[in-house]
Amino acid sequence: MAAEELHLSAAYLSKIEQDKEPPPRPEVIRRMATLFGGEDTLFDLARTNDPGLMDFLRSNPSARELVRTVMLAKLKDADIRRIISQINEGSEGKSSNRKERTMIHQAPWSTVWPKFLQNLLNQPRCPRHPDCPHVKSMVQGVINDVLSVGADGIRVRSHRTNNVDEIPEERFKVWWKHLSRNGSASLVPGGPNNPHPWRSRIVGAILATALPDEIEIETSNSIILKNTKA
Repeated sequence: MAAEELHLSAAYLSKIEQDKEPPPRPEVIRRMATLFGGEDTLFDLARTNDPGLMDFLRSNPSARELVRTVMLAKLKDADIRRIISQINEGSEGKSSNRKERTMIHQAPWSTVWPKFLQNLLNQPRCPRHPDCPHVKSMVQGVINDVLSVGADGIRVRSHRTNNVDEIPEERFKVWWKHLSRNGSASLVPGGPNNPHPWRSRIVGAILATALPDEIEIETSNSIILKNTKA
C-alpha cells in the first residue's frame, strides 16, 4: 500500500529500507514523510537536506542570521525547542484573537465548489504551457499547471518535480471545513492547525488562489478565512 501511494515499486522500497539502494530524490522523501511522518529524520537518514529549506534560507537573510545566531550561541536542543514553542504559541494566540473578533459565517461547500472550479479555470495561463491555467506555491513560487478540472477533483503538474497529482474534491472540502471551524489554516504539513498533511502547501495555495473573495493569504505558511458576516 505504501509503495503504491509513493508511486514506487515494492522491491525498490524494500531495497531502500535495507540500504541496498542510494537515498531517493528529495521529492520522494517528502512523499514518504507525508505518509510516515518525521520529515527531518528522513532527510537525516538520506544524508541530505530539504531543498525547500535550503531555498528558504538562501532567499531570507534574516532566517540565515537567526540560524547563525543560534549556532554561535551554542544553544542546546532544549533551548531551541523553547524558542520554537514560543513562536508557535504566538502564532496560535494571533489566530485565537482573530477568531474571537470574527464571527465566522460561510457558504456551504456545495455552493463554494463550483465557484472554486470556475475560478481555477480562469487563472492565468502558464508561460511554458499556454493551454493550462496555473497556480503558484506560496513559499517558493513554484508553478503548478492545472491539467484538468472536474466535479470529482483536479489534476496538477509541478514544474519543479514534473509530478502529476490528483487532488480529489474531498481534500479541498476538508480544508474548507477546517477554515470554517477555525478561521485559519497552516500549510506546514503535520503542523499545528494543519487540516491535512498530504501536499498541504500546494493544496492550501490552490484553495486561496481560487477563492480570493473568501480566503486571504496571511503569511507564506498560513491562510485565513475572510469575514463574510453581513
